[in-house]
Amino acid sequence: MFLPGIAPYDLAPDIGRAYRRAHLDDLLRHHRAACPAYARLADDWGAQQWVGEAEDYPFLPVTLFKEYDLRSTTDAVMSLQSSSTTSDRPSRIAVDQATRKRQSVSANKILADFLGEQRRPYIVFDTAETVRGTDALSARGAAILGLAHLASELHFVARKEGGEIVLDPPSLAEALRRIGDQPFIAYGFTYMLYQIHERWDTAAMPVTAHPDSMFLHSGGWKRLAHLAVDKQRLNDTVAGVWGIPAANVLDFYGVVEQAGVPYPDCAMGRKHVPYWADVIVRRADTLRPAAVGEPGLLQLLNCLPRSAPNHSVVTEDIGELVLLDGCECGRRGKAFVFRGRAPRAEMRGCSDVPRS
Repeated sequence: MFLPGIAPYDLAPDIGRAYRRAHLDDLLRHHRAACPAYARLADDWGAQQWVGEAEDYPFLPVTLFKEYDLRSTTDAVMSLQSSSTTSDRPSRIAVDQATRKRQSVSANKILADFLGEQRRPYIVFDTAETVRGTDALSARGAAILGLAHLASELHFVARKEGGEIVLDPPSLAEALRRIGDQPFIAYGFTYMLYQIHERWDTAAMPVTAHPDSMFLHSGGWKRLAHLAVDKQRLNDTVAGVWGIPAANVLDFYGVVEQAGVPYPDCAMGRKHVPYWADVIVRRADTLRPAAVGEPGLLQLLNCLPRSAPNHSVVTEDIGELVLLDGCECGRRGKAFVFRGRAPRAEMRGCSDVPRS
C-alpha cells in the first residue's frame, strides 16, 4: 500500500488526498462488512458510501475501544493496550499479523525520515518485562518495539523498585561500555525519562554521549503537567545530564488506537502527517472542523488497520493545525502541535453498540 520510492512527507496535498480517499473508502467498506457494530455506527452517519471530504468521514471516539471489543477479523490477534492515564479502563485494539506488518513498515518509514536508516545502539529507560508476552502489549511496549528496527543492539537500563521504574546503574554502565563512543538512540516514556534524569546524581554517576545521540520519548505528559514541567524543561534536564544539545531530545506523539503512526517533532517543533494518514482538529463544543491555528480535539485517520475499525478516531487530546503545506524543514503536507489532554470528560453516544 506504500508508494515505492516516495518518502512519507513528499506528496503534494492534492495527491495525498487522492491516495487517502481510495484507501479510506476501501476501509469503510471492509469494516462495514466485517464488523456489524461498526456497520450500524457508519449507517447512523449515512455513510454506506463515503463521497465527501476527509472532514465528513465517519469517526469513533476512542472511549468506545475502552468499553467494547470492536474487531473486523476472526484471525488470531494480539491486543495493543493503552496506558489509561485518564480512565480506569484502557483501550484494547485487536491487531492481526497483516495489520501489524503494515504498522511496523509505517513506523519504520516515519522514524527513518527523522533519524536516518543507519542502525545504532539502542538504550531503553524501561524494563525488559514491558515488551514481554504475546497476548497484550502496552503503549509503552509498542513504542519501545517501534524503535527496535533502528537498533544494532538493545539495552534495557531500568528496574522496578517499590512499584516504580528507576535507573539500574550497573545495566547502564555495561551498556555504555559496550557502546563506546558511538552515537546511540534512547527511548523512555515521557514522565519516566524525566523522573530518572531529574533525580540523576551527575557527581556520583557522570555520563557523556556522542553529540549525534538522540533521546526519544512519548506519552505521560499529563503527569508532568501537574509538576509544571514543560517540553523545554524536560529537554534541558535530559540533555544536561548527557552533555548533548537540547534539540536532540525528541518528543513524538501517538496513541495506541492509531499504532504505527508516530508524530515526531521536526526542527521547527511541528508534527507532520505522512501521506497515508490525516489529522483533523475538531471544536470541542460542536465537533465541527476547526480552522488552522484554532485548538480542538484531534481526529486521527490512517489507512493501515484492517483487523479493527480504529482507522478514524477522535481522541481526548487537544492540538491545533499550524500549516497545511510547506514547512521550513522541507516536509510537505499538514503539520500540527499537541497541546495536551482535554479535561476529563468522555464523549457519549453510540449506545447501540453491543457488548461482546
